[in-house]
Amino acid sequence: MVKVVLNGKEMVFTKEDFKDLGELYEHVAPKGMVLKTIIINDEKIETHKLSERLSEPLRDNDNIVMEFATPRDYLEEMLPSVLRYIDTVIGLLPGVAARVRELEPQAFKDIEDLSNAISALDDLRQSVQTIVPMEFIDSSAVVSKLKNFLQALEQQNMAMIAECLENDMPQVMRFYADLFTEALSKLREAKSP
Repeated sequence: MVKVVLNGKEMVFTKEDFKDLGELYEHVAPKGMVLKTIIINDEKIETHKLSERLSEPLRDNDNIVMEFATPRDYLEEMLPSVLRYIDTVIGLLPGVAARVRELEPQAFKDIEDLSNAISALDDLRQSVQTIVPMEFIDSSAVVSKLKNFLQALEQQNMAMIAECLENDMPQVMRFYADLFTEALSKLREAKSP
């Protein structure tokens, strides 16, 4: 038997009912909802890594716990931690710039991590703007700063990279923080009577 607990409601299936975890997920996932957490046999799976596990066959005695939320509720819950993350990144940027100037190998890993973070923040920005009605936000200055950073990276101009890290990237991160703060405020306003 495969036991599934979905938002507190228990369901039982046989492993033969579905060819794999993905088929089970498609069957039970509520439409229009976002997966917040999934635990498979006491192992918490990061939701962004779930796709790697969907082709796994189900086994007898599997115990799967899933929690879903509306996109708005999920954003309201998630955005405060995103804002804390942005603050942390802003605080780390001067150290990354110093490592770039010293040509420390760790600096290049830090830049890769920053690039991935900005990409993830922009993906989140696009999602937020489809879920939360907001005024038009001019991102041309941010795009320009990101292009300068990309150009510095392509040219491998360490002085320019460090300059961008110290001056441009904090402004880019503040752009995302301001946008997410406004979205969070609108989400909370919509809930209050």
